[in-house]
Amino acid sequence: MTATPFLSAFLRPNPRNLESLQAAWARMLELGYTTRTEPVDEPEGCTRTRCAGVHQGYPGSEHRWALHCLLCAVDIEVFYSHMRERKGKNPAPPRRHKGCKFSGPSRAQARAARYVELGLVLPDWDTDARAAIAALAA
Repeated sequence: MTATPFLSAFLRPNPRNLESLQAAWARMLELGYTTRTEPVDEPEGCTRTRCAGVHQGYPGSEHRWALHCLLCAVDIEVFYSHMRERKGKNPAPPRRHKGCKFSGPSRAQARAARYVELGLVLPDWDTDARAAIAALAA
């Protein structure tokens, strides 16, 4: 697992990007993701405007980030904006990537067990997994 947070090659290390990097990196780890070990070909000439490319380091919220799901051992491409907690009119906790076999309330017990197996801290907002652990302890 990559321990040092890093920005995608096209992002400048200004205070806003560095602050966002720290928040995104913490969420990535909380969800049981890590950066990929294999290099990713970043799109040539990509800027802060949207592009269709996938980036190795934290690329900002509107670009796809090349990650690896530790829970289901699959390489994924995910927008950081899809990993964040949604607030406001339609609040929702962060969600796992599409197709994850540990996603959803019906898989909460398996997800909790996988977090424990990997030595990861179960997120506070994952109430389904926390309830599954409490039911097993009772």
